[in-house]
Amino acid sequence: MTTEPLVESERTRTSPTPGPLVFWSAFGAVACTLAVYCWGSWAFSADFVRAEPGGDDYRFLWYLRAFEVLSMIATVGMLWWFVARPWLRTRHVPLDGKILLGMMVAYVVDPILNLFNHSFAMNAHSLSFGSWAGFLPLFPSPGQERFAEGLLWAQPLYMYFGLLAAMAGCWVLRRLRTWLPRSSTATHYAVLFVVFMVVDCIAEVGLLVYPQMYVFPGVPEGFSLFAGEIYQFPLYQSVFAAVFAGMVTWLRDSVDDTGRSAVERGVDELVASPFRKHLTSYLAVTGFCTAAALGYFLPYSFATMYADTYIDLPSYLDNSAFCGVEGQPECPSQHLDRLEGGDPAP
Repeated sequence: MTTEPLVESERTRTSPTPGPLVFWSAFGAVACTLAVYCWGSWAFSADFVRAEPGGDDYRFLWYLRAFEVLSMIATVGMLWWFVARPWLRTRHVPLDGKILLGMMVAYVVDPILNLFNHSFAMNAHSLSFGSWAGFLPLFPSPGQERFAEGLLWAQPLYMYFGLLAAMAGCWVLRRLRTWLPRSSTATHYAVLFVVFMVVDCIAEVGLLVYPQMYVFPGVPEGFSLFAGEIYQFPLYQSVFAAVFAGMVTWLRDSVDDTGRSAVERGVDELVASPFRKHLTSYLAVTGFCTAAALGYFLPYSFATMYADTYIDLPSYLDNSAFCGVEGQPECPSQHLDRLEGGDPAP
């Protein structure tokens, strides 16, 4: 009389379908599919050509080359330490390794920075073959196939600002929980958010923007540092970078006693082979990493509509300029500002 209910109860217990795991693994599968499609289509298209730096002098070329070399060394080292080494020892990739690999996939959304305005320009002296923006669904900005994606250093930035920032963020949270035991989790994360903003601002301006690895062609003067200079820096960049780092920190901080993060929870109870469990776990982490990148880029793109200060770019930075520079149309933000001021169309 009781056999059937017990069997059903046991089946339900061992074969759950946890909502977060299903959602994030599906989102990760979409991100991986998008990455394969965009990068594969781009590599075999006419858009896959060298971005020309032009004839303007660039005095930090030595710095860019050193940054490229060090980035490749760091990438190989991190892949070995967080992915290959634990896999060879245990046939298991820990959360840090999955975050690292997930960030490499999340890089596919990088062109969204220029979704509405020409607000981000990379240095064409980098090893670059243009951009896959033309293959991103619903991407409207013209000319982005010429965007100089720095292949040797741009993707590693996702690894630094993703995994390494999350590791540092978890360390800060542990210290805050010791120093401020009566404060709430929201307070701890608020403090961490401010720390991320300050560190990002210093690191980006000093290590990346001033030596012109990349620059911000258009910024809102009232909410930017050094407006009007080639190293102008919009402060909302650090705000949204802190959102990105904070989201990945939360993911790493959510790990329970079984070693599973919030988006993976329930994968060990699935009736599936070890490989399928590993794959489902990886896809869930990748999905969250991609969402973190979108949580940075989408509001960033919207904020660029408030840009009112555009700078003249040297040839090695204007290769993807589709607006806001001499010889190109007005950027949307410039057009809107002029209409609000009652000026006639040019």
